[in-house]
Amino acid sequence: MAETDTGVAVGGLGKTIGDATLAFNHSNVMFPLVTAQQAVKGAITVQFPDYSRVASSAAAATADGVDQGTVTSITTAARSATVSEHVIRADVSDLAVMGNSDNLTGNIGDIMGNAVAAKLDADLTALGTAFSQTECGAGSALALSHIFGAMRQLRAAGAPFPYNLVLSPKQVWGSKGIISLLHDEAVTGSNAKPLSLMGAKGEEAMNVGMIGSIAGFNVYWSDQIDEDVSSGADAAGFAFSKGAIGLAVGPEGLFRIETERNASFRTTEYVATGFWGEVEIKDTFGVYILSDVS
Repeated sequence: MAETDTGVAVGGLGKTIGDATLAFNHSNVMFPLVTAQQAVKGAITVQFPDYSRVASSAAAATADGVDQGTVTSITTAARSATVSEHVIRADVSDLAVMGNSDNLTGNIGDIMGNAVAAKLDADLTALGTAFSQTECGAGSALALSHIFGAMRQLRAAGAPFPYNLVLSPKQVWGSKGIISLLHDEAVTGSNAKPLSLMGAKGEEAMNVGMIGSIAGFNVYWSDQIDEDVSSGADAAGFAFSKGAIGLAVGPEGLFRIETERNASFRTTEYVATGFWGEVEIKDTFGVYILSDVS
């Protein structure tokens, strides 16, 4: 008997792929912020150059007509990322589809797309903990001085703009998060103190529940960031310039979803695969911001 392949699921396939791709685009945080490069056909490794900074002392004052005999070496280090597969499989029975009044196959696309996108964010945000430059620290609450401290370190390193601040949900909305730094709800005596806001940023936080930028950083959040580092109730946020992190994308793209029919089991297999690898390119272009969120 001829094998029943993905052709038998053509009716629902397009819907599932469409939903999965949409979910991937909506859920992903880190992909637009890093340096991404697609591997060429026939290879699964991408190499990112890390250029060494040339000090201003290399530009020596030289008299007119005098040969500059000192040669400055422009050096680079190779940072390589190898693409690997990140796979999710879901088997859906015919009876489940028949008996479900909801759009089961379409929802599968949303769920699988979100899961793969979350895994990409998890892999990329994990690199933020490896930056050797740090601000705040375990057991310390986040302060605006730490945000400006991260800016200072990136500027000192000559990191190119834009600068991104990626925090956990508690580092944004928690009682010790960045939003709490922009307003004051203190009580004076028996009378509640009127809500005090820190200018336009405080008003932005109150109006939309989020701030898009602060202290020269574009602000993002990811629920894939660890909020209990070493069981200490500390969250592992970070600040970085785009050149700090490299993402290698598979030769045929970042994401794929396929179906395969298994008639003897009366099921359709849905397989979502992400193709990527990640690497830290330049350590000084990032700052690890570990802060207490208990």
